[in-house]
Amino acid sequence: MSIKPIREFILQDRPATASSLTAISLFSGSGLSDLGYEMAGFRFTVQVEIDQRRAAIGADNFPASQWLTCDVRGSGDEIAAVYRQSTSRRLDLLVATPPCQGMSSSNPSRGKRQTPRARALEEKNKLLLEVIPIARLLRPRIIVIENVRQVLTLEVKHNERRGSAVEVLRVCLPEYVVFPKIVNVADYGVPQVRKRALVIAVHKDEMCREWLASQNRLPLPSATHAEQTLNCLRPWVSIQEWLKSMDYEVLDASSKETARGSHALHFVPTYEPNRYRQISEIPAYSGLSAYDNHKCPTCGQQDVDVGLILCPACGGLMCNRPYVERDGRPSLIRGFKSSYRRMNPDRPSYTITTNSSHIGSDFKIHPWENRVLSILECADLQTVPRYYDWTRAIRENTTYLIRNLIGEAFPTYFTYLHGKVLAELLSCSASMACLKP
Repeated sequence: MSIKPIREFILQDRPATASSLTAISLFSGSGLSDLGYEMAGFRFTVQVEIDQRRAAIGADNFPASQWLTCDVRGSGDEIAAVYRQSTSRRLDLLVATPPCQGMSSSNPSRGKRQTPRARALEEKNKLLLEVIPIARLLRPRIIVIENVRQVLTLEVKHNERRGSAVEVLRVCLPEYVVFPKIVNVADYGVPQVRKRALVIAVHKDEMCREWLASQNRLPLPSATHAEQTLNCLRPWVSIQEWLKSMDYEVLDASSKETARGSHALHFVPTYEPNRYRQISEIPAYSGLSAYDNHKCPTCGQQDVDVGLILCPACGGLMCNRPYVERDGRPSLIRGFKSSYRRMNPDRPSYTITTNSSHIGSDFKIHPWENRVLSILECADLQTVPRYYDWTRAIRENTTYLIRNLIGEAFPTYFTYLHGKVLAELLSCSASMACLKP
């Protein structure tokens, strides 16, 4: 059963980490992605996150690490000093997951580079280059940068010239071999389509660099699944298969009583009657949207044309379609084809984002229940182990922050698989068994 390894990964107790391999992370969030590398054998000694609330949650879960709540920009000397205070060992792994708002497909101003907001976001895009001064100071054996796919084509201004961000890394860090690659976590059994760019830089001192070149291999785990079963790979895990295997309590967004389960993170927003009707009238398992609801709530007229907000038969309001009142008159909310839509039950979940609680966002409605996914379900789709401690956020009533942190993270199961490969590469074992086809 292809679900079993990830299910067991999520439900396991926290393993002990006794490895001497050291790691630092930048733009750490609350350490959800770091957790996978830790489980693979890396010991984080320094994690940097500018937001104090995120860092506090992370510190609860990485008590042996030093959390710095500072801007990575200009903090290289401090980060290096704190690391050197913790160990005399050369840094093994530097992980960076910089913000991606200026490049993300969910950013409405992406591509509009002349607006003040777009220019501010472009400055955030350049944060990935902040690994350069820290890498020069600590000479990590391997660097991993994770971001949205657009980072591979991103152009930034550097030394009065514009060029590819990846090429800037190559020029500024000539002692590293840089491997850029787009990965989709669905190809590793995660029941979610999430495509991200990984830029992995291996120091030229490492023996594994020659092995990778001779085998024409990337420093990444081999895929185990595929959208179409080829070369004996398993098919992607569908969201229907996943949700039913996890056996979550049934929730319904019609009332506070039905919208909450027994687990502290298994609850969803509730909606007023018209809003709820927009969800409940979408046929279960259909993958359709509320814009497709065709029956007039007033007179029962069937097959009301898509795009109408008033029934042509009786003039009644099609309140089962997404609408807004403007100057006392209703009009349909403008949205994409993916808006107000149920997830396709026969495919993996679409990307879990920071706005996972909004039904108007892309494919956010449960495949058959009348609600969005709960925080617990989103965390599981991001393969966050259940032992991760969210007590602080729950106590402070900032569960919206949990959704944000989950949506920002790279799935923990993938970083665990990746960490196992990197640990093997750094061990320079003769067989490189984990990388063999």
